[in-house]
Amino acid sequence: MSSPRPAGSDGDNREAAVAKTAGFVVFSGIAMSILKAFNPLNKTKNEPTQPLNESTRPTPPPPQQPIAKKPITFIDQTEPESTSCKTIDIVKGDTLWGLSRKHGVSIDAIKEANGLSGDTIYAGKKLVIP
Repeated sequence: MSSPRPAGSDGDNREAAVAKTAGFVVFSGIAMSILKAFNPLNKTKNEPTQPLNESTRPTPPPPQQPIAKKPITFIDQTEPESTSCKTIDIVKGDTLWGLSRKHGVSIDAIKEANGLSGDTIYAGKKLVIP
C-alpha cells in the first residue's frame, strides 16, 4: 500500500508557483512602465496635436551675452614647494622611506636636497628635509 501524502502538499506548490508568476507579471509591468517613461521617443500626452499659432507658440529665450574667455592656466601640483627646510639628525633605524612618510615628502626630494645618489643613510649624520 502506498503511504498517504500530507494534505495540501501539491496545493502548496501550486499556490507558490502562482504567487511567483503573479509577482513576475506585476514586476514586468512596472519595469515596462519605467522604460516607457524614460524613452525619449515616447510621445507624452502633453504635446499639442495641432500646429502652434502665435498665441500658443512658446517665446524664445532672450539672447545671451557672449562669455569673455579667460586664459587657462595649469598649476603643477605634483610636488608642493615648501619655503622652509628642516635639518634632522639620523638615528639608528631611520630609513629614507620612513622619513619621507613621517615628514610628508618624497624619497627623491630628500635625496635631491641632500645630494644623495644611493639609498643608504647613516646614523649620526644630518639630513635636510625639504
